[in-house]
Amino acid sequence: MKPDHQQSYGVIFSNISKDRHQHNHTFCAEISAGFKQHGIDIIELDYISDSRQVTSALQDPNCLFFLCFNGFGSELLVHFAPGDLRSAFDHYRKPLFDFMHDCPIHESMAHQIKSTGRYRTLLITDYSYAQISRLLGVHRVYAVSSITFPNTAPTVRKSSADREIDVLLPVGLSSAQWTKERFLDARNYKQRVYREIFESVSENTVDDLEADPLMEMFRTFQELQFPINFQDPDVRFLFTAVLDFVKFSRRDKLISAIQHLPVTVISDVRPENPREMNRLKFLGSRSFPSLIETMGNSKAVICPLPHYNGFHERSLAAFTAGAAVIAAPNEILESQFTHGKDMLTYRNLEELANILEDVFAKKLDLETISAQGREKAMTHFPPTRISDFVMSALSSSRTTPSASTL
Repeated sequence: MKPDHQQSYGVIFSNISKDRHQHNHTFCAEISAGFKQHGIDIIELDYISDSRQVTSALQDPNCLFFLCFNGFGSELLVHFAPGDLRSAFDHYRKPLFDFMHDCPIHESMAHQIKSTGRYRTLLITDYSYAQISRLLGVHRVYAVSSITFPNTAPTVRKSSADREIDVLLPVGLSSAQWTKERFLDARNYKQRVYREIFESVSENTVDDLEADPLMEMFRTFQELQFPINFQDPDVRFLFTAVLDFVKFSRRDKLISAIQHLPVTVISDVRPENPREMNRLKFLGSRSFPSLIETMGNSKAVICPLPHYNGFHERSLAAFTAGAAVIAAPNEILESQFTHGKDMLTYRNLEELANILEDVFAKKLDLETISAQGREKAMTHFPPTRISDFVMSALSSSRTTPSASTL
């Protein structure tokens, strides 16, 4: 779709290679509907394959802003001379809003580590990640909630009792051992010290679901009186290794803890050693819109959230689909929802197994929990929160100096 040069519009970036399960495409559809209420059209462009249209939009005065996800597209540069590369958004004075869910120092986010110009406004859904982004040098950082998906799941077609899946567990699985093996070649003193930190933090956090490995890393560096330089790739490597190892180790243990129950698991891979998992039913990986549809046919959804101080799209998708959310410890969700009333929280894997046994024994009123959870989520976390923020920011920026002149 080509930009309409006669009407104000915004551009949302996508990239199919970075959005295999259509997470970002789904967010784009939800957020676009909110902008239409402000009379702003949205054009979705692949910032790599649609490069000519991106350039046209950058030069078009009717293009008011750009929006990207997890920093993908924030790194676009303009070449002026050999060795002289400048931010395309800074050069054309186009504001960029970056809606981000993932940890900014994770190695998968390395593409945006230098995207710290004043043109970029970071909307990040985890409060800890927001503070880390400020330490990285990002000038405008706002901690915001994630959103529900009313346009993807416009109606809840089935009552809880009529849904075919009792308990759904959508989870990405990977071998935690692969992460640990990254330290096998530690040769110099720094690498060996970092390996010891990795081992110690992992050992202290894997079995404690209320322990945030990110905060444990900060405490460890503080105790050792080590400076934390997130510009150092070795530091980002260490943090990435700890976060990945703890996440996937916990998920392996979760699978083991519930293998005696008839839980339906959606994952891109099956566990390597299924042992006696004959009661678990595995479904293949699917797109995010298809996952939300499957949630809409589930009475309850287990959400082993990797965030502790922020939102995750999986829990809000489950709320949207009208399923009862069974979530791992999460400070933000627990401050907004009430255990036993509009969601269920497990603090350890034994508690999770007990909750699931009550679900299968029909001892819990999932109909009421799911209905109240959905109502609260849809009321407090609509996708219009993002479009409203962007329009407010654009309005206020008209009375202040442009990004290039600050």
